[in-house]
This record gives sequence, C-alpha cells and structure tokens, in this order.
Amino acid sequence: MKTAITELFDIEHPILNAGMGRIAYAEMVVAVCNAGGLGVYGAGTNPPDRVRDDIRLIRSKTDRPFGINAPLALPNALENVKVALEEQVPVINYSMGRGDWIVRRAHAYGGKVMASVNSVKLAQSAQKHGADAVIAAGHEAAGHAGEIPTFVLVPRLRELLDIPIIAAGGVANGSGLVGALALGADGVSMGTRMLLTKEGVVHDNFKQRAIESDVDRTLFSDKFDGHMCRVLNTPGPERIVNGKQTVNPIAAFLQSFAIARELDQPYLKMFSDVLKKGPKQTFAMMRMARMLKMGNLARYDGDLERGQCGAGMSVGLVHDIPTIAEVIERVVAEAEEAFGQLAGKMDYDVSRRVSDLTGVKVPVHVDA
Repeated sequence: MKTAITELFDIEHPILNAGMGRIAYAEMVVAVCNAGGLGVYGAGTNPPDRVRDDIRLIRSKTDRPFGINAPLALPNALENVKVALEEQVPVINYSMGRGDWIVRRAHAYGGKVMASVNSVKLAQSAQKHGADAVIAAGHEAAGHAGEIPTFVLVPRLRELLDIPIIAAGGVANGSGLVGALALGADGVSMGTRMLLTKEGVVHDNFKQRAIESDVDRTLFSDKFDGHMCRVLNTPGPERIVNGKQTVNPIAAFLQSFAIARELDQPYLKMFSDVLKKGPKQTFAMMRMARMLKMGNLARYDGDLERGQCGAGMSVGLVHDIPTIAEVIERVVAEAEEAFGQLAGKMDYDVSRRVSDLTGVKVPVHVDA
C-alpha cells in the first residue's frame, strides 16, 4: 500500500500512532516502527533530559524512521523541540503554534515536519510555512480536536493543499484506513486504538472501561484545560462538564509544586512565568494543573472516579487489547479486505445499472 506518506517517511504502511503526551513513550514508538508504521514519540511536557534519553533509547531499538510530537503551547515544548532538532529526529510533529523555524532547522539536516491541524486556516498556514505534511484532526479525535468532522475536513484540505494529508479522528480499523484514503488522505494517525494496546501506558482499569464504552461515551469541552478537548466519559470529567467540580485555587497552588518537579523546572521560574501571562493564562495553568493530576490518577493509578484520560469517538470500535504489531497487521488485512469488497460492490452496482438500461445481463467480476 504505497502512498505519498509511505514515500515521504520511507515506511511500509501509511499508519502512524498519535504522539500522545505521557503515553506514546519509547516502547510504543519502537513497536509501531518495527511493525512498518511511523512511531511518533509524545514529548508533551516531559523534561528535556527525559526526551533526549528516550530519543536515544528509540534509536538503540530500531533503525527505522520515527517522529516526535510537541504541542508548542505546553511547558517544556520549545526546549523539547530544540532537543529533537539537536538529535536530528527524522520527523518532527508540532501543533498549537507557529512552526516555520522548526521547518528551516529540520530541513537543514534532511528531516521532515508535520503540523497537526484542526481547521482549514491552520492547514494552509502550515503549508505556507513549509510543512511537509499535515495531520488533520477531525472532530471525532481524542484530545484537542476541532469542530469539523474528519469526513468533511480531509476532502476540503485535499482541495486546497499540495502536501500529503494524514487523517486523524474516528480511525481504528482497516475500513477506516480505506475510507480516509478515499476522502483524499495519504495515511492515518491512530490514537485511541494505539492507546488500547499492550504497549499503551495506561492502567488496566482504564483500558477495560474504554473497551466497554460505545462511540457516544466521550466528553468534548473546554472546561478541562481551556481548549476544546475530548476525553473518555468517566465520573471525574463528567463532574467538570456539569459544573459540579470547579478549580480550587488552593489545591491548584499546592499541586503546582508537584508539577514543577514533574516538569523538572525551578518552581520560582515556573511561578513567575505563569504570573507574567496575566489572569487568564494563570487560570488556564491552574486548570492544566488539575488536568495533569487527574490524568495521572486515571493513567497510572486506575482511579476512574477522580481521574481522566483522552479517548476519541473510535473508542466504540475497539474491543480488545492486542499488541501494536497485531493492530497494524490487522488493520492492513482489514484494509485489503475492504478494498476487495468495495471493488466487488462497484462491479455489482455497475453491472446491475447496465442491465437495467440495456436489458442485457452483464457478468459480475469480484476477483479484484
């Protein structure tokens, strides 16, 4: 299955894992790469020293191309991108900011750059700034998705862009891959499906709740961290959406010490940087502090009453916890089967139409 994405990144299958912060660590990246896809490391808010160590760990376990994702608006993001550039990571994926400087520096050593976008405007800006591809995150996606569904966003971007498009949001199987290609995408990025694997760094309690959930069991709100964000519908985030759990300034202040340690940042520097951004950004940081704490509770402690974790609408399409190698092998096989079924259906529909118009029975060929 050769597409512009497989050619651009020199990979076997047009499949990526989403660069999920605090989840897409080295083990997941290596598994995706060795299965023929593009593994993407989620730098997130990780301390830069941790990011550098993980990049080198990935290189020690695979000789295949890999990427790193950094949302530029998050703490440590700029430092993490600089680490990735210094380490000459083959593919850098940015979001939530302007990436022309990343493009210039990555292209200098032969690297490629992807921009994660959720709107036409952002996609056009990414192409203008020299990005080699965009990841189009539809409304169905986990985390910071947009308002436009994948089924509309991807074909619209195909009309406007000259660079490859990777569809994200709502894809969890082979038929989703085929559908994305039909819409004009050149590959897919899967988050929820990759999260719910043996290599997914989340507690078994969350994995079990997720595979029991249907497509309507997610919440989409800006009340979590100030940006529209999709998470699995569990009691903690449900209370936030319903206004039954608000930000407690004292609790956020106390949590900020733990966050500084977690981000490996001097506390006074972090506190000063937050205050300089003004009341609005200070409140946003307080919400982020709450979100990080809730994320740790769900991901690592399995506390679904108080914790939260991102999940896309495709959670209803996930019914087991295989390895990543099994997921990619399955998706490819399902895609091949879907192509065959589609070809057979088209032959049948065309032959029936011809017969209706001419009265002559036309044989149906389904060997495609």
